[in-house]
Amino acid sequence: MTADQCATNAPPPTSGLFGEADLSQQRLFHRNLGFLAATFACMAAGAAIILFVDTAPWPQIGNVISWIGLVLGYPMFWLAARTLFSRRPRLTTEVFITLALIAVVYEQEYWYASWVVFIMWLGETLMAWAGRHARSAVEALLSLVPRQARLVTADGSVMVPVEQIRIGQTVAVHPGERLPVDGIVTRGDTAVDESMLTGESVPADRGVDDEVFAGTYNLQAAIQVRSTTTTDQNTVARIVEMMRQAQQQHVPAQRTVDLFLKWFLPLVLLIAAAVGIMTGSLERVATILLVITPCAFSASTPLALIAAVGNAARRGIVIKGGASMEACSRATTVLLDKTGTLTASTPELVGIDAFAGRTEDEVLRLAAIAETPSSHPLARAVCAAATAKGLDLSEPEYFEVAGGHGVLAVVEGRQVAIGNERFLALRGLTPPEHVRQAAERREDAGHTLAYLVEGDTVIGMFGFLAQPRESAPAVIAGLRKLGVRHLVMVTGDRSKPAEAVARRLGIEYLAQATPQAKLDEVQRHQRDGQVVAMVGDGINDATALAAADVGIAMVSAGAEVSAMAADIVVHGDHLGRVLTAARLARRGIRTIKINILFATGYNVVGLILALAGLISPGTAALFHAASFISVVVNSALVLAYNPKVPDEPSSPRCLDADDNAPAPSAA
Repeated sequence: MTADQCATNAPPPTSGLFGEADLSQQRLFHRNLGFLAATFACMAAGAAIILFVDTAPWPQIGNVISWIGLVLGYPMFWLAARTLFSRRPRLTTEVFITLALIAVVYEQEYWYASWVVFIMWLGETLMAWAGRHARSAVEALLSLVPRQARLVTADGSVMVPVEQIRIGQTVAVHPGERLPVDGIVTRGDTAVDESMLTGESVPADRGVDDEVFAGTYNLQAAIQVRSTTTTDQNTVARIVEMMRQAQQQHVPAQRTVDLFLKWFLPLVLLIAAAVGIMTGSLERVATILLVITPCAFSASTPLALIAAVGNAARRGIVIKGGASMEACSRATTVLLDKTGTLTASTPELVGIDAFAGRTEDEVLRLAAIAETPSSHPLARAVCAAATAKGLDLSEPEYFEVAGGHGVLAVVEGRQVAIGNERFLALRGLTPPEHVRQAAERREDAGHTLAYLVEGDTVIGMFGFLAQPRESAPAVIAGLRKLGVRHLVMVTGDRSKPAEAVARRLGIEYLAQATPQAKLDEVQRHQRDGQVVAMVGDGINDATALAAADVGIAMVSAGAEVSAMAADIVVHGDHLGRVLTAARLARRGIRTIKINILFATGYNVVGLILALAGLISPGTAALFHAASFISVVVNSALVLAYNPKVPDEPSSPRCLDADDNAPAPSAA
């Protein structure tokens, strides 16, 4: 980070999908490191000659070498001149240091001058190092998108830069390659590792008409994908843009710092001038100016913010700026959607009813075999239950998805069908009375139902329930430890299943809540003076997410509405990341406050000592460096912070990927 950026509290600008500016950040670090090394060499050589060789012309040579070290600060002098003589002059770090160096040089303390320049380059190098590491999550995301794409043409395929791919064009992706575009699969079936977006370690099955995303990893077979976005608008690009905007936004506390510096710095300049007039000592003036330079103040907020946002991004969390982070750190009421948030998106099989003389294991095995090729959440729940019981499973002789309401299959020569009540009606089947009575009991318990039919006879019924996530109790307890006083589950479900989940988690609940009811609940708590966080994952949560003091969206790859409405975006199906976001927000805001305290303490003590004439310009520069290094190190600790969160279980699978891998198809 350059000196002027430090003074104006603004992180370096970023642009270009492949991180041209992020690469320049790398070059900036190495440039600063080069200046630091050269200045240190001049300072050390000058000091050695001046201290240990007193015969002519060596002292003069030592001064010349020290002068060279001073001249190495020319980037700072140029910025100071440009700032001071611009249309809107302002006092910045460069101006203060340049004025101090003029006073030191006038006193012919050339070695002190080179020492001050060395300290300044040390601060700049540390800032560039911290900024580079804080932005490593952005660089890691950018590196996942291939720079070349295999464009499908009438004559075959040709490798082209990915920026040339337009919406509607088709690209081929071979096994072992990352997808270069967001799009829709038009040919082939495969498994895709989407963990870089969702955090889910289990590969996702993708086939014709399924949506896939740039940067994800094609594991099994060649596919063709029709692009639905341009390169600068794909999922990765949007996430990166959100991160960049977040890193450039200020925490509200920064406004207080800016206002303080606006009045404090001119006052210090007047004090330094008055001291110079009264004492006639330019050295003391230089000492005051050096000790009070505002670089530590200026860096206290943006550096901690960049570190917190970068740490969050590595964990699949996008914090959209300082205001969002501060609001999250102060939340006293948290409203949580139920389905997909507090409960798993994939339901569990919680009950089996067998009819027509069949046993539970028999109908479960028959259904599991029929559902083996399916990726539907209910099908996976059936397969997981059969596998857990150790039932012998095989592949069906025939499998067909029937209209989105069920499946048709041939299992061991028997024609079976599995689906909901609407599926039965479409096939002209009416469940007998004893089946309807069993169905009513399960529906009263909040179960989702699926029926197993052999021929024209209902032989089994399955009840599914979205159970609270294994991590939910620990997340609730963690939020309470952070000072959240009210935890409320809001859901569109009926009262009975909502009450059951809320009772298990020990929280309040609001059932049968429409989007308007969720919005009203947010506003009710806000009227009571609460800072409200809303956690949701769907379109019906968008209005509440937008109205809350901080909206936290748990989204799958490509989800748009809830992500746009939210202040914090949690990618992937991980409730534990909500607690991670809250802990990182608290840690980031606490770090900002400590940074400001460090900067204030060093400046006050240093100013008192400088006014009393107890320290030299070199010691003042050391004071300035100490305050700045404290801020950098304290902010860097946020990057290393590892909040302990509950583990998330993997989703159940019918068969291992290798057991059911489709043969590669031609691209």
